[in-house]
Amino acid sequence: MSALSGEHFGFVTDPAPVLCAAARRMSSGSRQKVCGQCGAVGDQLKKCSMCKMMWYCDEDHQRKHWSQHKPLCISKNTGGNTGDTSKNKNGQKHKKRSKKTKQETNFCFDKGVLEEVAGTQAAAALSHNEMQFQGNGGQGRGRRKSHMPDLSTPIDSSHPLEAQVPKTPPLYHVQESLDSLSLEGSGFSEEWFTNILQDVTKDLNKYGVCVVDDFLGEERADRILEEVRTLHSLGVMQAGQVVSQHVQDQARGKIRGDKITWVTGDEPHCSSIGQLVNVVDYIVAKANKHYDAGKLAQYNITWRTRAMVACYPGCDTHYVKHVDNPNGDGRCITAIYYLNKNWTPNDGGVLRIYPENCSDIIASINPCFDRMLFFWSDRRNPHEVMPAKIVRYAITVWYLDQKEREEYLARE
Repeated sequence: MSALSGEHFGFVTDPAPVLCAAARRMSSGSRQKVCGQCGAVGDQLKKCSMCKMMWYCDEDHQRKHWSQHKPLCISKNTGGNTGDTSKNKNGQKHKKRSKKTKQETNFCFDKGVLEEVAGTQAAAALSHNEMQFQGNGGQGRGRRKSHMPDLSTPIDSSHPLEAQVPKTPPLYHVQESLDSLSLEGSGFSEEWFTNILQDVTKDLNKYGVCVVDDFLGEERADRILEEVRTLHSLGVMQAGQVVSQHVQDQARGKIRGDKITWVTGDEPHCSSIGQLVNVVDYIVAKANKHYDAGKLAQYNITWRTRAMVACYPGCDTHYVKHVDNPNGDGRCITAIYYLNKNWTPNDGGVLRIYPENCSDIIASINPCFDRMLFFWSDRRNPHEVMPAKIVRYAITVWYLDQKEREEYLARE
C-alpha cells in the first residue's frame, strides 16, 4: 500500500506551468507514457534524450512542443532548482535524493491533451469555456453560482428522474470510530491509519488531490467488487442525474452515461461497502482534526452522503467536465474508490482533473482496482470521466462542511 508523496513534481512555474509526463510515484511501479504534444499514450512513444522525462510520438511533435518543454528540459540538464529541497540543521539547503529513482508511475500530469478531452458537443462547450463563479473564491468557500449549467451530481439523487430533487436529502453523521470493530480486529493497524492520515493531509494541502493504492487489500476489495456486481445484476441502478434537470432532459446520455444507486452499507449484500465507508469516515474525520490539517482545518466535516455506487457500462459512456460543488452546497471532499481489476489504458474511463488556475495541467487518474482517491469538491478541481470502453465500477462518498451546508439551505 502506498500513497502519493508529491516529491517528484517535475514542473516549473515561470513563465507558465510546464509539467513532465511522469511526475509521481505509485506502488504499482509502471509509467503511463503520454505524448507531451498530442496526449497519445502507448509504449511506442520516444523519450526526450536530454531530460529523459518527456515522451513524444515523433520528432515533429517534439519540435512543436519544444517552446513549452524547453524551460524544464534546460533546468533539468543544468541542475536547476526543479527538485525538492529542504534545510539541514545549519540552515543550508540540500536536494532530496529519491530512493527509488527507477520506480515509475501511472499517475501523471500531462500537457498537450486539451484539444482531445471533448467527447461530445456538450463536453466541447465545457472544455472551451471558462467556468465563472460568484462570491469569494479564495479558499473555495461561500456562494458560487456558475453561469453555465450545473452538471454536478445531486446529493443523494435516489428518486425518479421526473421527481423534484428534495431540498434536504438524507445525510449521515461522519463516524470517527469503526464502531464495535477494533482497528486490529478489523485488520487495520494504527500504523496504517497514521500513514494514510499523513498522506491525505499533505497531498490535499499541497496538490488538492491524494491517491492511495492498495487501499484495503485484494481480499477486502474483492468482497466489495462482488457486492457491486450483485447490485448491478439486480437492476437497481438508474441513469445518473445532474442538478440542472432541463439540461439533462435535452441531452440525456451526452452529459453522463453512468448508472448509479445509493447505499448505506446496511442493506442486504452491502456489508463490505459499509466497511469501506466506515474506514473512509475514520480517515476523513481524523484528517479534519489532524494537528497538521492545514486547509482541512477550515472545515467542520460532520456530514456525508450515502455511498454512490456507479457503473459505466462501456460503449464510450462518460461524464463531461464539471465541478462537484459549484454552488456552495456544503460538499468539500470527494472520495472515490475504484474497483476495476486488471485495468489497462485501452479500457478507458480515466478521470481527468483540471486544477484551478493551472490551465496547462491535467491530472490523469487511472481507475485501478483497490485505488482510493480524495480531492477538493469545489471549483478547485473541475474534472471529467473519459469514455469507458468496458464496464467501469466506482464508489463515491461526498463529505460536507456543516457551516456551508447550513448557509446553503438557508439561501435555498
